[in-house]
Amino acid sequence: MSLINRMLQDLEQRRVDVTAGAAMHDQVRAVAPEPGRIHAAWWLVLLLAVSLLAMAGWLWLRPVPVAPRATADPVKLTLKLASGLRLVPPPAQESSSTDARSTDPVPVPAAELKTEVRSDPHSEQRIDRIAARTVAAPELVTVSPPSVPAALPIAPRAGALDSTVPANLNKQVRELTPKQRAENEYRRATSLIQQGKNPEAVAELEQALQTDPLHTAARQTLVGLLLEDKRQDEAIRKLQEGLNLDAAQPGLAMILARLQVEKGELRPALDTLQRSLPFAANHADYQAFLAALLQRDKRHKDAIDHYIIALRDAPQNGAQTGLWWMGLGISLQAENRVAEAQDAYGHAKAANTLSAELQAFVNQRLGQLQR
Repeated sequence: MSLINRMLQDLEQRRVDVTAGAAMHDQVRAVAPEPGRIHAAWWLVLLLAVSLLAMAGWLWLRPVPVAPRATADPVKLTLKLASGLRLVPPPAQESSSTDARSTDPVPVPAAELKTEVRSDPHSEQRIDRIAARTVAAPELVTVSPPSVPAALPIAPRAGALDSTVPANLNKQVRELTPKQRAENEYRRATSLIQQGKNPEAVAELEQALQTDPLHTAARQTLVGLLLEDKRQDEAIRKLQEGLNLDAAQPGLAMILARLQVEKGELRPALDTLQRSLPFAANHADYQAFLAALLQRDKRHKDAIDHYIIALRDAPQNGAQTGLWWMGLGISLQAENRVAEAQDAYGHAKAANTLSAELQAFVNQRLGQLQR
């Protein structure tokens, strides 16, 4: 405004000057103005005009402030999945021990599956452009989705695995039963015997019997080692212990009876065999051995019965058949059953399994019966 006031004052001054000049017109001769010279007022007018134009241009070109637009709502995209798909959610954070153990997949219906994509205003414009291009596209080739395998159960987390490891180990690493420990000790003993370490084997076998007193193989092997070492009394004691625990062991009974007979204990030997007899009904060797002891005890009638059982169950061409026929003939002859005795001696000769000495004995008995 000061510039405008100055210009008005200048114009007013010029008007005064013009009036004074007219009064002095007759007195002063006009002088022609100098060519090409511009009055200073016009420079001021020009400067004012340029300033106004510059201000107008600045106001016109400056960016107009845009009122902030309300935040656009998030764009919601709905994904439609095939009805056959199953989603397995990732394992959630452990909230309790029960949640940690729950690892079964949870099926989610496809109709309920919605994924929200939050975008800013710029992303909305990009989505609009993409949608426009998609609509304008001519024809899209439909590609069938690959077959999706059934949802697999989620493997338990490391924490859950750690909690289950001790239980699994307890199931897998179980304490051996007494029978299993005894069997292991028996196998170690047999290995020591093969190495010629009998004393160490005896210790292993005794330990096996302490673990499982009913381990028959360990007891028989131990008795064999004791007899080999001339320790008959210890062998008899081990056999008696085994039969007292379980009389259903005909093999141990026969070994014990033989040892007792060698010691001259005929009656104890018979008692040993009689006690295990119910478990050796079809055992031909057992029946023949009992018959021989009964015959030695002059109990021929009982001996005949057991010889007959042994011959009935024995093979016809067995190695012991001739000997058993001879024993039957002796008991029949003692009972004065001459015809049957002769027949029994005849079978003994026909078996061809007797030694020369026994063959001579049979011939001698046949001669006695024929007189």
